[in-house]
Amino acid sequence: MRRATAALLGTVAGTALLVGAKYGTSPASGAGISNTSSLAGPAAGGEPGMPDPTAGSGGGAGTPSPTTAPGPATASPAPTAAKATAGAGTTGGTAAPAAPAAPAAPAAPACTTATGSAASVSKPGIGAVTVTIKVCGGAMSSASGALSQSNWSKNTSAIPALNTMAVQYYKTGFSQIHYSGASLTSAAYQASLKVALTKAGI
Repeated sequence: MRRATAALLGTVAGTALLVGAKYGTSPASGAGISNTSSLAGPAAGGEPGMPDPTAGSGGGAGTPSPTTAPGPATASPAPTAAKATAGAGTTGGTAAPAAPAAPAAPAAPACTTATGSAASVSKPGIGAVTVTIKVCGGAMSSASGALSQSNWSKNTSAIPALNTMAVQYYKTGFSQIHYSGASLTSAAYQASLKVALTKAGI
């Protein structure tokens, strides 16, 4: 009876040693295998002695949650070259708009001259008066009378005065082209002026 009991205890002790070696649990000191917590059934939700895979990282060696692998870095767009400003020596630049051309100045009216026939002064010794006019744009701009000879002193001032009055009155008051004190010379001047105006077409 003792031998059978000793054999049974030896078998149990050997089994306990094997189980302890497998699960890292040493047999309890003292008699028998009273402390065999390593032989207990599997813990809820896992294998015996294996760490709980759902356990957090704070209390044990849980499985670390996978992290998202960083994707490839997005390349920054290359800076665009600034447009070259237009100017001398610049190639490929945008040409500046041309300044508007200044309006052309109106052309000066064409001018012509016309000379009247020599008109003799009725008093002998005074000579003849010849009038030349300048016409620009259809209007008389100047008149110039010349005496062939004169022995009348007032003709020196009469001819310049008649030239001025001719431009002023040739349209509105032809009879006003008269110099007081030189009536015969004024009449000859008017006669030559009429021919010159007819030749000029005015």
